[in-house]
Amino acid sequence: MKKNGLTGSIRLLAAICFVFCALAYYGPAAASGQLIADVAVSGDSFNPTAGQRITLSFSLARDALVTVNVYDPDDHLIAVPAKEAALLAGKNEVVWTGRDTKERIVPDEAYYFTIEAATSDGKVEVWDPTVFSGGVEHEIQAVEISREKGIVSFAMPEAGRVSVRLGTTGGPLFKTLSNWAARTPGRVTLFWDGFDQDRLFSLWEDKRFKMVILYFTLPQSTVITFGNSDMDYQSYRQEIGLQQPLKPERPRVVDPSLRISPHWKYDRLWDRPPEIIMTFPQAPVDENGIPMLKGRALVHVDIAPKDKAYFQDMQYEICFFLDGAYYAEEEIGYAPYNWVWETGPVEAGERILTVNLSSYKDQLGVISRKIRIVK
Repeated sequence: MKKNGLTGSIRLLAAICFVFCALAYYGPAAASGQLIADVAVSGDSFNPTAGQRITLSFSLARDALVTVNVYDPDDHLIAVPAKEAALLAGKNEVVWTGRDTKERIVPDEAYYFTIEAATSDGKVEVWDPTVFSGGVEHEIQAVEISREKGIVSFAMPEAGRVSVRLGTTGGPLFKTLSNWAARTPGRVTLFWDGFDQDRLFSLWEDKRFKMVILYFTLPQSTVITFGNSDMDYQSYRQEIGLQQPLKPERPRVVDPSLRISPHWKYDRLWDRPPEIIMTFPQAPVDENGIPMLKGRALVHVDIAPKDKAYFQDMQYEICFFLDGAYYAEEEIGYAPYNWVWETGPVEAGERILTVNLSSYKDQLGVISRKIRIVK
């Protein structure tokens, strides 16, 4: 009884602390302060390449000089739609065209606003949605799969980043269908023909087939841009990322009982599956190009050159699966990795060897290769 009472007291104190921290930073509510309130965006997404714009609306309790900033998902300053603008008390609106500080259309991604307001008597208030919102993880279990149409469909109850992984129960990951892609609320439809990543077999035919769909929420005031086919986010960041100032760090005030995704603050450039290369340096190949392994066979696992800058020096758990069943692993390994495989006990014939390369931050790469065991 004393233990339960103590646990209850701790929870009560945590809740009280959360409430008072929120009040101290934002005023009466986490999303509304004493000066800035009723913050909203005019839509969940828009297409800047078609001339569309997004409007940020908010209310001021007093006249103030207001700066509105736009940040990318990695907290780099992208645009400043309003800089120390003299705005009156009441409802105000600021428009963003989807262009950055150099008037380039931003790549398709999720962006969020912050508002800074300063009054004539020196009071300053900052509305930063990453402090009190975003990152809460949820699982989606209601999924519709159509073999005929080749689609996977599910409902997003709110804006978030979605991960869809395909594999087998007790077996490996075979394909990442969506890697924390930003999605608006509503129906999400993804095209999938049922095959694994390397198109060696149909997962639909495996009775152990399993799909895991997770998402974490985006900050309030987030908008998702689309329509830019000239530059993706990775190329954009690599080109101008070092020139963009970072948002000032602010203390995060969230309910401690909420489950926050570990991917919430990972950099979008490397929070993705690394591309893996698997070769068999000492093995000849048959007439179909399939490696023929006999006795002690060398299996070489490495990261593709284009991804080495991000993933080369990370620790991995390297798991090997034969025909979808667990076979061997290296709990702490690095890429490149050489595995000497004693194939003697393995039944002769054509098989599928799959490797899962999993970092300790849940970046999970996969590759499958057909092999032939010979005696």
